[in-house]
Amino acid sequence: MTSRLLFGRTALAVFVSLSVAGCSVTPKQFTNQEILSQAAENADEINKDVAPINGPIDLNEAFARTIKYNRDSRLKAFEAVVSQGQLAVDKFDMLPELAAKAGYNHRNNYAASASVTFSGDEPSSLGSNPSYSVSSDKSTVNASIGATWDILDFGLSYYRAKQQADRFLISKERERKVVHSIMEQSRNAYYRAVSAERLLSKINPLIVKARAALVDSAKIEKLRAQSPMEALTYQRSLLETLRTLQDIRKDLMPAKTELAILMGLNPAVNFELADVNNPNSDIPVLNVDMSSMERTALVLRPELREAQYQERITQEEVHSAFLSLFPSLSLSAGLNYNDSDYLRYNDWTSAGVGLNWNLMNVFRYGKLDKLNDLKIAAGKQRSLATSMAVISQVHIADIQFKESNDTYALATQYYDVAQRIKAQVDSSRTAQSIGDLTVIREDLNALLAELRRDVAYADLQNNFGRVLVSMGLDPLPEGFGNMSLEDLSTAFNNMFARWEQGDIEVISAEEMQSALAAKSVAEK
Repeated sequence: MTSRLLFGRTALAVFVSLSVAGCSVTPKQFTNQEILSQAAENADEINKDVAPINGPIDLNEAFARTIKYNRDSRLKAFEAVVSQGQLAVDKFDMLPELAAKAGYNHRNNYAASASVTFSGDEPSSLGSNPSYSVSSDKSTVNASIGATWDILDFGLSYYRAKQQADRFLISKERERKVVHSIMEQSRNAYYRAVSAERLLSKINPLIVKARAALVDSAKIEKLRAQSPMEALTYQRSLLETLRTLQDIRKDLMPAKTELAILMGLNPAVNFELADVNNPNSDIPVLNVDMSSMERTALVLRPELREAQYQERITQEEVHSAFLSLFPSLSLSAGLNYNDSDYLRYNDWTSAGVGLNWNLMNVFRYGKLDKLNDLKIAAGKQRSLATSMAVISQVHIADIQFKESNDTYALATQYYDVAQRIKAQVDSSRTAQSIGDLTVIREDLNALLAELRRDVAYADLQNNFGRVLVSMGLDPLPEGFGNMSLEDLSTAFNNMFARWEQGDIEVISAEEMQSALAAKSVAEK
Protein backbone atom coordinates (compact mmCIF):
# COMPACT_ATOMS: atom_id res chain seq x y z
CA MET A 1 0.00 0.00 0.00
CA THR A 2 2.85 2.34 0.90
CA SER A 3 4.64 1.67 -2.39
CA ARG A 4 1.50 2.41 -4.35
CA LEU A 5 1.01 5.72 -2.55
CA LEU A 6 4.64 6.61 -3.17
CA PHE A 7 4.28 5.81 -6.87
CA GLY A 8 1.08 7.90 -7.13
CA ARG A 9 2.70 10.87 -5.43
CA THR A 10 5.74 10.62 -7.68
CA ALA A 11 3.57 10.56 -10.81
CA LEU A 12 1.56 13.54 -9.55
CA ALA A 13 4.74 15.51 -8.84
CA VAL A 14 6.10 14.81 -12.31
CA PHE A 15 2.79 15.87 -13.88
CA VAL A 16 2.68 19.13 -11.89
CA SER A 17 6.32 19.92 -12.76
CA LEU A 18 5.69 19.43 -16.46
CA SER A 19 2.53 21.58 -16.31
CA VAL A 20 4.39 24.43 -14.57
CA ALA A 21 7.22 24.20 -17.10
CA GLY A 22 4.72 24.40 -19.96
CA CYS A 23 3.18 27.58 -18.50
CA SER A 24 6.53 29.29 -17.90
CA VAL A 25 7.21 30.26 -21.54
CA THR A 26 7.94 34.01 -21.84
CA PRO A 27 8.52 36.24 -24.90
CA LYS A 28 12.16 36.27 -25.98
CA GLN A 29 13.42 39.21 -28.01
CA PHE A 30 16.10 38.83 -30.66
CA THR A 31 19.49 40.03 -29.46
CA ASN A 32 21.28 42.85 -31.25
CA GLN A 33 23.81 40.32 -32.55
CA GLU A 34 21.03 38.17 -34.06
CA ILE A 35 19.42 41.21 -35.70
CA LEU A 36 22.76 42.40 -37.07
CA SER A 37 23.58 38.98 -38.51
CA GLN A 38 20.14 38.75 -40.14
CA ALA A 39 20.53 42.24 -41.62
CA ALA A 40 23.98 41.33 -42.99
CA GLU A 41 22.56 38.15 -44.51
CA ASN A 42 19.71 40.08 -46.15
CA ALA A 43 22.15 42.66 -47.53
CA ASP A 44 24.23 39.88 -49.10
CA GLU A 45 21.15 38.19 -50.56
CA ILE A 46 19.89 41.42 -52.17
CA ASN A 47 23.03 41.77 -54.28
CA LYS A 48 23.46 38.06 -54.89
CA ASP A 49 23.04 36.53 -58.37
CA VAL A 50 22.55 39.94 -60.05
CA ALA A 51 24.37 40.10 -63.40
CA PRO A 52 27.06 42.81 -63.58
CA ILE A 53 26.50 45.89 -65.72
CA ASN A 54 28.73 45.76 -68.79
CA GLY A 55 27.58 48.88 -70.63
CA PRO A 56 24.74 51.36 -71.09
CA ILE A 57 21.34 49.84 -70.30
CA ASP A 58 18.65 50.15 -72.98
CA LEU A 59 14.91 49.64 -72.52
CA ASN A 60 15.03 45.93 -73.42
CA GLU A 61 17.80 45.21 -70.92
CA ALA A 62 15.81 47.15 -68.33
CA PHE A 63 12.86 44.83 -69.06
CA ALA A 64 15.10 41.76 -68.81
CA ARG A 65 16.63 42.86 -65.50
CA THR A 66 13.19 43.69 -64.11
CA ILE A 67 11.88 40.22 -64.95
CA LYS A 68 14.93 38.34 -63.65
CA TYR A 69 15.81 40.35 -60.55
CA ASN A 70 12.72 42.28 -59.42
CA ARG A 71 11.75 41.16 -55.92
CA ASP A 72 7.96 41.44 -56.46
CA SER A 73 8.24 39.26 -59.56
CA ARG A 74 10.29 36.70 -57.67
CA LEU A 75 7.79 36.70 -54.81
CA LYS A 76 4.89 35.88 -57.14
CA ALA A 77 6.97 33.16 -58.79
CA PHE A 78 7.65 31.63 -55.37
CA GLU A 79 3.94 31.82 -54.50
CA ALA A 80 3.19 29.84 -57.67
CA VAL A 81 5.81 27.24 -56.69
CA VAL A 82 4.32 26.99 -53.17
CA SER A 83 0.86 26.52 -54.68
CA GLN A 84 2.21 23.74 -56.90
CA GLY A 85 3.80 22.10 -53.85
CA GLN A 86 0.48 22.29 -52.01
CA LEU A 87 -1.16 20.55 -54.97
CA ALA A 88 1.35 17.70 -54.72
CA VAL A 89 0.64 17.40 -50.98
CA ASP A 90 -3.15 17.43 -51.42
CA LYS A 91 -2.96 14.47 -53.81
CA PHE A 92 -1.88 12.27 -50.87
CA ASP A 93 -5.23 12.96 -49.15
CA MET A 94 -6.87 10.67 -51.72
CA LEU A 95 -4.73 7.69 -50.62
CA PRO A 96 -5.70 5.34 -47.76
CA GLU A 97 -4.45 6.24 -44.31
CA LEU A 98 -1.61 3.87 -43.43
CA ALA A 99 -0.75 3.98 -39.71
CA ALA A 100 1.98 2.11 -37.83
CA LYS A 101 1.73 1.93 -34.05
CA ALA A 102 3.94 0.46 -31.34
CA GLY A 103 3.80 0.66 -27.57
CA TYR A 104 5.05 -0.62 -24.26
CA ASN A 105 2.78 -0.92 -21.19
CA HIS A 106 3.80 -1.63 -17.62
CA ARG A 107 2.02 -1.74 -14.27
CA ASN A 108 3.41 -2.45 -10.81
CA ASN A 109 1.15 -5.46 -10.23
CA TYR A 110 -0.92 -7.92 -12.20
CA ALA A 111 -4.39 -7.00 -13.41
CA ALA A 112 -5.94 -9.83 -11.46
CA SER A 113 -9.73 -10.05 -11.42
CA ALA A 114 -12.47 -12.28 -10.11
CA SER A 115 -15.86 -13.13 -11.56
CA VAL A 116 -19.17 -14.34 -10.17
CA THR A 117 -22.29 -15.76 -11.66
CA PHE A 118 -25.27 -13.59 -12.42
CA SER A 119 -28.59 -14.89 -11.14
CA GLY A 120 -31.83 -13.08 -11.84
CA ASP A 121 -31.16 -9.36 -11.82
CA GLU A 122 -28.34 -9.44 -9.24
CA PRO A 123 -24.77 -10.80 -9.27
CA SER A 124 -23.88 -13.52 -6.77
CA SER A 125 -21.86 -12.66 -3.68
CA LEU A 126 -18.10 -12.44 -4.16
CA GLY A 127 -17.47 -14.33 -0.95
CA SER A 128 -14.69 -14.00 1.59
CA ASN A 129 -12.11 -15.97 -0.38
CA PRO A 130 -12.67 -15.19 -4.07
CA SER A 131 -10.64 -16.84 -6.79
CA TYR A 132 -8.70 -14.36 -8.94
CA SER A 133 -7.49 -14.91 -12.48
CA VAL A 134 -4.93 -13.15 -14.63
CA SER A 135 -5.07 -12.70 -18.42
CA SER A 136 -2.23 -10.23 -19.06
CA ASP A 137 1.40 -9.64 -18.08
CA LYS A 138 2.65 -6.74 -16.01
CA SER A 139 4.62 -5.57 -19.05
CA THR A 140 3.50 -5.95 -22.64
CA VAL A 141 4.83 -4.88 -26.02
CA ASN A 142 2.33 -4.31 -28.81
CA ALA A 143 2.57 -3.19 -32.42
CA SER A 144 0.22 -2.82 -35.36
CA ILE A 145 0.15 -1.54 -38.89
CA GLY A 146 -3.16 -0.84 -40.56
CA ALA A 147 -4.78 0.90 -43.48
CA THR A 148 -8.05 2.81 -43.33
CA TRP A 149 -9.80 4.17 -46.37
CA ASP A 150 -12.90 6.32 -46.20
CA ILE A 151 -14.74 6.37 -49.53
CA LEU A 152 -16.43 9.69 -48.75
CA ASP A 153 -13.11 11.30 -47.73
CA PHE A 154 -11.59 10.04 -50.97
CA GLY A 155 -14.32 11.79 -52.99
CA LEU A 156 -14.00 15.02 -51.01
CA SER A 157 -10.18 14.92 -51.29
CA TYR A 158 -10.51 14.41 -55.04
CA TYR A 159 -12.53 17.62 -55.44
CA ARG A 160 -10.22 19.51 -53.06
CA ALA A 161 -7.22 18.44 -55.14
CA LYS A 162 -8.97 19.69 -58.29
CA GLN A 163 -9.65 23.01 -56.54
CA GLN A 164 -6.00 23.27 -55.52
CA ALA A 165 -4.98 22.58 -59.12
CA ASP A 166 -7.10 25.54 -60.20
CA ARG A 167 -5.61 27.67 -57.42
CA PHE A 168 -2.18 26.85 -58.79
CA LEU A 169 -3.30 28.05 -62.22
CA ILE A 170 -4.70 31.19 -60.59
CA SER A 171 -1.31 31.85 -58.99
CA LYS A 172 0.30 31.58 -62.44
CA GLU A 173 -2.18 34.13 -63.84
CA ARG A 174 -1.44 36.46 -60.94
CA GLU A 175 2.24 36.06 -61.71
CA ARG A 176 1.48 37.10 -65.31
CA LYS A 177 -0.39 40.14 -64.05
CA VAL A 178 2.53 41.15 -61.82
CA VAL A 179 4.88 40.79 -64.80
CA HIS A 180 2.61 43.04 -66.90
CA SER A 181 2.45 45.58 -64.08
CA ILE A 182 6.18 45.77 -63.32
CA MET A 183 7.06 45.96 -67.02
CA GLU A 184 4.66 48.88 -67.36
CA GLN A 185 6.34 50.50 -64.35
CA SER A 186 9.76 49.72 -65.82
CA ARG A 187 8.90 51.38 -69.13
CA ASN A 188 7.66 54.49 -67.34
CA ALA A 189 10.67 54.62 -64.99
CA TYR A 190 13.13 54.12 -67.86
CA TYR A 191 11.89 57.07 -69.89
CA ARG A 192 11.68 59.27 -66.80
CA ALA A 193 15.26 58.32 -65.95
CA VAL A 194 16.38 59.13 -69.51
CA SER A 195 14.72 62.55 -69.30
CA ALA A 196 16.34 63.13 -65.91
CA GLU A 197 19.81 62.25 -67.21
CA ARG A 198 19.44 64.51 -70.24
CA LEU A 199 17.88 67.48 -68.48
CA LEU A 200 19.65 67.54 -65.12
CA SER A 201 22.91 68.34 -66.87
CA LYS A 202 21.18 71.42 -68.32
CA ILE A 203 19.19 72.41 -65.23
CA ASN A 204 22.12 72.76 -62.85
CA PRO A 205 24.10 75.30 -65.00
CA LEU A 206 20.88 77.26 -65.52
CA ILE A 207 20.29 77.38 -61.74
CA VAL A 208 23.85 78.64 -61.25
CA LYS A 209 23.32 81.34 -63.92
CA ALA A 210 20.00 82.45 -62.36
CA ARG A 211 21.54 82.68 -58.87
CA ALA A 212 24.47 84.72 -60.21
CA ALA A 213 22.02 87.09 -61.93
CA LEU A 214 20.09 87.37 -58.67
CA VAL A 215 23.26 88.35 -56.78
CA ASP A 216 24.14 90.93 -59.46
CA SER A 217 20.64 92.39 -59.28
CA ALA A 218 20.90 92.73 -55.50
CA LYS A 219 24.20 94.60 -55.89
CA ILE A 220 22.69 96.94 -58.50
CA GLU A 221 19.76 97.59 -56.14
CA LYS A 222 22.13 98.56 -53.32
CA LEU A 223 24.06 100.89 -55.61
CA ARG A 224 20.68 102.42 -56.69
CA ALA A 225 21.76 102.03 -60.32
CA GLN A 226 18.12 101.31 -61.22
CA SER A 227 14.76 102.03 -59.61
CA PRO A 228 13.84 99.82 -56.62
CA MET A 229 10.58 98.66 -58.26
CA GLU A 230 12.37 97.61 -61.44
CA ALA A 231 15.10 95.79 -59.47
CA LEU A 232 12.56 93.97 -57.26
CA THR A 233 10.44 92.94 -60.24
CA TYR A 234 13.56 91.59 -61.92
CA GLN A 235 14.51 89.65 -58.78
CA ARG A 236 10.98 88.23 -58.45
CA SER A 237 11.15 86.92 -62.02
CA LEU A 238 14.52 85.31 -61.29
CA LEU A 239 13.20 83.72 -58.10
CA GLU A 240 10.16 82.30 -59.94
CA THR A 241 12.54 80.85 -62.52
CA LEU A 242 14.67 79.31 -59.77
CA ARG A 243 11.60 77.82 -58.10
CA THR A 244 10.47 76.27 -61.38
CA LEU A 245 13.93 74.81 -62.02
CA GLN A 246 14.18 73.38 -58.51
CA ASP A 247 10.70 71.81 -58.79
CA ILE A 248 11.73 70.14 -62.05
CA ARG A 249 14.97 68.90 -60.51
CA LYS A 250 13.17 67.57 -57.43
CA ASP A 251 10.80 65.60 -59.68
CA LEU A 252 13.58 64.17 -61.87
CA MET A 253 16.18 63.32 -59.21
CA PRO A 254 14.61 60.04 -57.93
CA ALA A 255 13.83 58.69 -61.44
CA LYS A 256 17.06 56.73 -61.88
CA THR A 257 16.86 55.33 -58.36
CA GLU A 258 13.31 54.10 -59.00
CA LEU A 259 14.50 52.36 -62.16
CA ALA A 260 17.41 50.74 -60.30
CA ILE A 261 15.04 49.35 -57.65
CA LEU A 262 12.74 47.91 -60.32
CA MET A 263 15.73 46.21 -61.97
CA GLY A 264 16.82 44.69 -58.65
CA LEU A 265 19.93 46.87 -58.40
CA ASN A 266 21.23 48.57 -55.32
CA PRO A 267 20.31 52.28 -55.71
CA ALA A 268 23.95 53.16 -55.03
CA VAL A 269 25.11 51.29 -58.16
CA ASN A 270 26.16 53.64 -60.96
CA PHE A 271 24.98 52.83 -64.49
CA GLU A 272 24.36 54.59 -67.80
CA LEU A 273 21.25 54.65 -69.96
CA ALA A 274 21.59 54.01 -73.68
CA ASP A 275 18.92 56.51 -74.78
CA VAL A 276 20.49 59.52 -73.06
CA ASN A 277 22.88 60.34 -75.89
CA ASN A 278 20.85 58.65 -78.65
CA PRO A 279 17.21 59.26 -77.74
CA ASN A 280 14.65 57.01 -79.40
CA SER A 281 11.93 58.87 -81.27
CA ASP A 282 10.25 55.99 -83.13
CA ILE A 283 6.47 56.19 -82.96
CA PRO A 284 4.70 52.84 -82.34
CA VAL A 285 2.07 51.78 -84.88
CA LEU A 286 -1.25 50.34 -83.73
CA ASN A 287 -3.31 49.14 -86.66
CA VAL A 288 -5.61 46.72 -84.80
CA ASP A 289 -9.36 47.33 -84.91
CA MET A 290 -11.28 47.62 -81.67
CA SER A 291 -13.25 44.37 -82.09
CA SER A 292 -10.03 42.37 -82.40
CA MET A 293 -8.61 44.14 -79.35
CA GLU A 294 -11.72 43.29 -77.32
CA ARG A 295 -11.69 39.62 -78.36
CA THR A 296 -7.98 39.30 -77.60
CA ALA A 297 -8.44 40.87 -74.16
CA LEU A 298 -11.38 38.56 -73.32
CA VAL A 299 -9.20 35.55 -74.11
CA LEU A 300 -5.77 36.56 -72.77
CA ARG A 301 -6.29 38.89 -69.80
CA PRO A 302 -5.07 37.19 -66.58
CA GLU A 303 -7.97 38.64 -64.54
CA LEU A 304 -10.51 36.91 -66.77
CA ARG A 305 -8.66 33.62 -66.74
CA GLU A 306 -8.48 33.87 -62.96
CA ALA A 307 -12.25 34.49 -62.85
CA GLN A 308 -12.82 31.40 -65.01
CA TYR A 309 -10.68 29.24 -62.74
CA GLN A 310 -12.47 30.68 -59.72
CA GLU A 311 -15.79 29.79 -61.35
CA ARG A 312 -14.57 26.22 -61.79
CA ILE A 313 -13.46 26.13 -58.13
CA THR A 314 -17.01 27.11 -57.20
CA GLN A 315 -18.35 24.25 -59.32
CA GLU A 316 -16.06 21.79 -57.55
CA GLU A 317 -17.15 23.23 -54.21
CA VAL A 318 -20.76 22.58 -55.20
CA HIS A 319 -19.90 18.96 -56.06
CA SER A 320 -18.05 18.41 -52.78
CA ALA A 321 -20.90 19.97 -50.78
CA PHE A 322 -23.39 17.64 -52.48
CA LEU A 323 -21.10 14.64 -51.91
CA SER A 324 -20.87 15.41 -48.18
CA LEU A 325 -24.58 14.55 -47.86
CA PHE A 326 -23.89 10.87 -48.62
CA PRO A 327 -23.05 8.18 -46.01
CA SER A 328 -19.42 7.66 -45.07
CA LEU A 329 -18.21 4.14 -45.89
CA SER A 330 -14.83 3.21 -44.40
CA LEU A 331 -12.73 0.10 -45.04
CA SER A 332 -9.96 -1.01 -42.69
CA ALA A 333 -7.38 -3.77 -42.53
CA GLY A 334 -4.36 -4.33 -40.33
CA LEU A 335 -1.62 -6.55 -38.92
CA ASN A 336 -1.33 -6.73 -35.10
CA TYR A 337 1.14 -8.14 -32.55
CA ASN A 338 1.20 -8.47 -28.74
CA ASP A 339 3.86 -10.39 -26.77
CA SER A 340 1.56 -11.35 -23.86
CA ASP A 341 2.13 -14.96 -22.71
CA TYR A 342 -1.56 -15.25 -21.97
CA LEU A 343 -2.58 -14.91 -25.61
CA ARG A 344 -2.82 -18.05 -27.69
CA TYR A 345 -2.03 -16.11 -30.87
CA ASN A 346 0.41 -13.28 -30.48
CA ASP A 347 -0.09 -11.94 -34.02
CA TRP A 348 -3.26 -11.64 -36.02
CA THR A 349 -4.86 -9.79 -38.92
CA SER A 350 -8.02 -7.74 -38.78
CA ALA A 351 -10.45 -6.25 -41.27
CA GLY A 352 -13.59 -4.18 -40.98
CA VAL A 353 -16.24 -2.17 -42.73
CA GLY A 354 -17.97 0.85 -41.18
CA LEU A 355 -20.91 2.99 -42.25
CA ASN A 356 -21.74 6.39 -40.83
CA TRP A 357 -24.53 8.66 -42.01
CA ASN A 358 -25.94 11.83 -40.54
CA LEU A 359 -29.65 11.48 -41.21
CA MET A 360 -30.17 15.23 -40.77
CA ASN A 361 -28.43 15.68 -44.13
CA VAL A 362 -31.71 14.62 -45.77
CA PHE A 363 -33.28 17.88 -44.58
CA ARG A 364 -30.26 19.95 -45.65
CA TYR A 365 -30.44 18.90 -49.29
CA GLY A 366 -33.03 21.46 -50.46
CA LYS A 367 -31.33 24.43 -48.78
CA LEU A 368 -27.91 23.31 -49.94
CA ASP A 369 -29.12 22.96 -53.52
CA LYS A 370 -30.45 26.55 -53.52
CA LEU A 371 -27.21 27.84 -51.96
CA ASN A 372 -25.14 26.09 -54.63
CA ASP A 373 -27.24 27.63 -57.40
CA LEU A 374 -26.67 31.07 -55.86
CA LYS A 375 -22.90 30.49 -55.68
CA ILE A 376 -22.77 29.50 -59.35
CA ALA A 377 -24.86 32.49 -60.37
CA ALA A 378 -22.70 34.85 -58.28
CA GLY A 379 -19.53 33.43 -59.89
CA LYS A 380 -21.00 33.99 -63.34
CA GLN A 381 -21.92 37.58 -62.52
CA ARG A 382 -18.42 38.17 -61.16
CA SER A 383 -16.94 36.89 -64.41
CA LEU A 384 -19.26 39.13 -66.47
CA ALA A 385 -18.37 42.17 -64.34
CA THR A 386 -14.66 41.48 -64.85
CA SER A 387 -15.23 41.10 -68.61
CA MET A 388 -16.97 44.47 -68.74
CA ALA A 389 -14.14 46.11 -66.80
CA VAL A 390 -11.58 44.59 -69.17
CA ILE A 391 -13.41 45.85 -72.27
CA SER A 392 -13.62 49.33 -70.70
CA GLN A 393 -9.87 49.31 -70.04
CA VAL A 394 -9.18 48.36 -73.67
CA HIS A 395 -11.24 51.31 -74.93
CA ILE A 396 -9.65 53.75 -72.46
CA ALA A 397 -6.12 52.55 -73.34
CA ASP A 398 -6.84 52.99 -77.07
CA ILE A 399 -8.19 56.52 -76.54
CA GLN A 400 -5.19 57.49 -74.40
CA PHE A 401 -2.74 56.14 -77.00
CA LYS A 402 -4.35 58.13 -79.81
CA GLU A 403 -4.41 61.28 -77.69
CA SER A 404 -0.75 60.81 -76.70
CA ASN A 405 0.16 60.68 -80.41
CA ASP A 406 -1.37 64.13 -80.90
CA THR A 407 0.21 65.43 -77.70
CA TYR A 408 3.67 64.25 -78.76
CA ALA A 409 3.31 65.83 -82.21
CA LEU A 410 2.32 69.15 -80.62
CA ALA A 411 5.12 68.95 -78.03
CA THR A 412 7.66 68.28 -80.79
CA GLN A 413 6.44 71.30 -82.76
CA TYR A 414 6.54 73.46 -79.63
CA TYR A 415 10.10 72.30 -78.90
CA ASP A 416 11.24 73.25 -82.43
CA VAL A 417 9.78 76.75 -82.04
CA ALA A 418 11.36 77.15 -78.57
CA GLN A 419 14.75 76.15 -79.97
CA ARG A 420 14.49 78.71 -82.79
CA ILE A 421 13.51 81.43 -80.29
CA LYS A 422 16.47 80.46 -78.10
CA ALA A 423 18.79 80.75 -81.12
CA GLN A 424 17.45 84.26 -81.80
CA VAL A 425 17.94 85.25 -78.15
CA ASP A 426 21.49 83.87 -78.12
CA SER A 427 22.30 85.94 -81.21
CA SER A 428 20.84 89.07 -79.60
CA ARG A 429 22.75 88.33 -76.39
CA THR A 430 26.00 88.19 -78.37
CA ALA A 431 25.17 91.63 -79.77
CA GLN A 432 24.53 92.89 -76.17
CA SER A 433 21.01 93.99 -77.13
CA ILE A 434 19.11 92.05 -74.39
CA GLY A 435 19.66 91.38 -70.68
CA ASP A 436 20.41 88.26 -68.65
CA LEU A 437 16.80 87.81 -67.51
CA THR A 438 15.55 87.38 -71.07
CA VAL A 439 18.34 84.88 -71.82
CA ILE A 440 17.64 82.90 -68.65
CA ARG A 441 13.88 82.97 -69.27
CA GLU A 442 14.27 81.65 -72.82
CA ASP A 443 16.77 79.04 -71.67
CA LEU A 444 14.14 77.92 -69.16
CA ASN A 445 11.42 77.90 -71.84
CA ALA A 446 13.63 75.79 -74.10
CA LEU A 447 14.36 73.43 -71.21
CA LEU A 448 10.67 73.13 -70.35
CA ALA A 449 9.86 72.52 -74.01
CA GLU A 450 12.42 69.71 -74.11
CA LEU A 451 11.03 68.27 -70.89
CA ARG A 452 7.47 68.38 -72.24
CA ARG A 453 8.60 66.65 -75.41
CA ASP A 454 10.37 63.92 -73.44
CA VAL A 455 7.39 63.49 -71.15
CA ALA A 456 5.05 63.37 -74.15
CA TYR A 457 7.18 60.67 -75.77
CA ALA A 458 7.32 58.73 -72.51
CA ASP A 459 3.51 58.99 -72.27
CA LEU A 460 3.25 57.79 -75.86
CA GLN A 461 5.37 54.73 -75.10
CA ASN A 462 3.61 54.11 -71.79
CA ASN A 463 0.18 54.30 -73.38
CA PHE A 464 1.30 51.92 -76.13
CA GLY A 465 2.46 49.53 -73.43
CA ARG A 466 -0.87 50.03 -71.63
CA VAL A 467 -2.70 49.00 -74.82
CA LEU A 468 -0.64 45.81 -74.96
CA VAL A 469 -1.34 45.10 -71.28
CA SER A 470 -5.07 45.82 -71.69
CA MET A 471 -5.15 43.19 -74.47
CA GLY A 472 -3.38 40.68 -72.22
CA LEU A 473 -0.48 40.18 -74.63
CA ASP A 474 2.31 38.25 -72.96
CA PRO A 475 5.66 40.04 -73.31
CA LEU A 476 7.56 37.06 -71.94
CA PRO A 477 9.05 34.60 -74.46
CA GLU A 478 8.66 30.85 -73.97
CA GLY A 479 11.17 29.38 -71.53
CA PHE A 480 12.21 32.79 -70.22
CA GLY A 481 13.07 31.34 -66.80
CA ASN A 482 16.11 29.54 -68.20
CA MET A 483 17.31 32.36 -70.47
CA SER A 484 20.36 34.46 -69.75
CA LEU A 485 20.09 38.22 -69.34
CA GLU A 486 21.48 38.83 -72.84
CA ASP A 487 19.15 36.30 -74.50
CA LEU A 488 16.14 37.68 -72.67
CA SER A 489 17.06 41.24 -73.66
CA THR A 490 17.38 40.18 -77.30
CA ALA A 491 14.04 38.39 -77.16
CA PHE A 492 12.37 41.55 -75.79
CA ASN A 493 14.02 43.64 -78.50
CA ASN A 494 12.69 41.38 -81.28
CA MET A 495 9.23 41.12 -79.79
CA PHE A 496 8.68 44.82 -79.11
CA ALA A 497 10.18 45.81 -82.46
CA ARG A 498 7.60 43.58 -84.12
CA TRP A 499 4.75 44.93 -81.98
CA GLU A 500 5.76 48.59 -82.52
CA GLN A 501 5.58 48.00 -86.28
CA GLY A 502 1.98 46.85 -85.91
CA ASP A 503 2.65 43.10 -86.13
CA ILE A 504 0.37 42.02 -83.28
CA GLU A 505 -1.30 38.60 -83.15
CA VAL A 506 -4.96 38.90 -82.19
CA ILE A 507 -7.89 36.54 -81.71
CA SER A 508 -10.09 36.42 -84.82
CA ALA A 509 -13.88 36.26 -84.85
CA GLU A 510 -13.70 32.84 -86.54
CA GLU A 511 -11.64 31.42 -83.66
CA MET A 512 -14.13 32.77 -81.14
CA GLN A 513 -17.16 31.33 -83.00
CA SER A 514 -15.44 27.97 -83.51
CA ALA A 515 -14.69 27.67 -79.78
CA LEU A 516 -18.29 28.60 -78.90
CA ALA A 517 -19.66 25.98 -81.28
CA ALA A 518 -17.35 23.31 -79.85
CA LYS A 519 -18.54 24.15 -76.32
CA SER A 520 -22.19 23.86 -77.36
CA VAL A 521 -21.56 20.43 -78.87
CA ALA A 522 -19.71 19.25 -75.75
CA GLU A 523 -22.53 20.40 -73.46
CA LYS A 524 -25.10 18.45 -75.51
